Amino acid sequence: MAGIGFELKKLFAGGGAIRKVRAYACAGIVSSGTMLLSMALLIGMQRLAARAGAGEREREQLVALVVYAMLSSMLLTSLLSTLLSRFAADMLYRGADDRVLPSLIGASVALMVPGGMLYGLMLSRAEAIPALDRALSWLLFMELIPVWLEMGYIGAARDYRRILAVFASGVGAALAAGWILLHFGMPAATALLLSLAAGYGFMLVGFMGVLNRRFSKGSGSAFAFVEWLDRVPSLAAIGFLNMAGAFVHLIWMWFGPLGEAVAGPLRHAPTHDAAAFYAFLAMLPTSVNFVVSVEVNFCREYRRYFDFVGGGGTLTEIREARDCMVASLRQEVFRLARIQVCSMAAYAILMPYFLKKIGFTADMIAMFQVMSIGYSAYAVGNAMMLLQLYFDDRGGALLSAAAFFLANALVTGWTIHGPPLYCGVGLVAGGALLYAVSLTRLFTYAARIDRHVFCGQPVLPDERAGRWTRMARWFEGRTDAKGGVGR
Repeated sequence: MAGIGFELKKLFAGGGAIRKVRAYACAGIVSSGTMLLSMALLIGMQRLAARAGAGEREREQLVALVVYAMLSSMLLTSLLSTLLSRFAADMLYRGADDRVLPSLIGASVALMVPGGMLYGLMLSRAEAIPALDRALSWLLFMELIPVWLEMGYIGAARDYRRILAVFASGVGAALAAGWILLHFGMPAATALLLSLAAGYGFMLVGFMGVLNRRFSKGSGSAFAFVEWLDRVPSLAAIGFLNMAGAFVHLIWMWFGPLGEAVAGPLRHAPTHDAAAFYAFLAMLPTSVNFVVSVEVNFCREYRRYFDFVGGGGTLTEIREARDCMVASLRQEVFRLARIQVCSMAAYAILMPYFLKKIGFTADMIAMFQVMSIGYSAYAVGNAMMLLQLYFDDRGGALLSAAAFFLANALVTGWTIHGPPLYCGVGLVAGGALLYAVSLTRLFTYAARIDRHVFCGQPVLPDERAGRWTRMARWFEGRTDAKGGVGR
């Protein structure tokens, strides 16, 4: 999200209501836009399928193909997304803007090749689903890999009007294509999968256009980022454990008493999945306010402290800046928690009135309310974990992510055969543990930041080249021999 804070400062500067709405819209797009778009499109596609007369079985297959494509691509890209954010930030700090875009292309290729093979193998076993529908689900999966990765870069582009336009155009293209294809009599599942692929394809190209306007055409190896697997290897595990922890309870439920087979290896738990779908929206206040609070308020004190550290500030100036930074951190963290608790309470109380109208049972509403608490705890805990990475406390972030994943997985497995009210208890336990661990570690680390900054660096740099560094240099050598990327 590098750079969004500077744009938000401009948008908030006027103080008017319109400027604030625009600022929060920008924050929402960068922090949660693609996920919200995915959810909105899934709801829209289900409604279009129902109006087109698609049977229940066909709609189930459609939802399964879309959900599997989305979750599989999110889990796969989580292996590199956090690492790529660090690589891009390092390159921008060095002024090597031309190295940013090649890393996006290289990471996309590195994930699409094995991911496409494995996802295709899984779909090949779902023989009850038409081959064309499976092919379109595979295409959607392949498109989503670079789309998810692009979201780690898009904040640095700062061209938020174009970003909003790309989002709106992608939604419009998908819904319009779906309506047109259904109008001409194409089978509902095929038409809607094709329209989703068209919408995300439009976004993929549109976001790449935005990034091309911001960054240089590109030079050097597209796989230079793999060296960061030697430098900061824990970031790959942090990203994956954090993402897997957010969805492990869903996968558990697919194979539990509420789970049902769709086709081949594809499964779902309709009542639990629907409740989780709407509960996930409880995270939105923290997702948006984290960007606004951290990038606009806390980062000002954060940068001031490190400017004094790196710019020859006196010991008194460094201590005063540290105290201001920690005070700002504490203020923003607890403000974030208050906003999330209040919004979650209102959401969990008011949303059931709508859910009853669309057919939710009492058990489904109970699941929704429990998971709303769980996702709220996860949202705030995840924000704390990201703040740990601001201080480069990778060990603390890894501990937090691992605690979240293990608690959710173990407690969900323990309660999976319990009554419906127990569905989501694992997420609550994982989110609460994530919050407790990350908050404790964050403030402990921040209170000792001087020691970590001045004493945590090695006396002599480690000149040994690990296997990932050697691989990166090999790719760099081949690229130089061919004249470089984009030259």
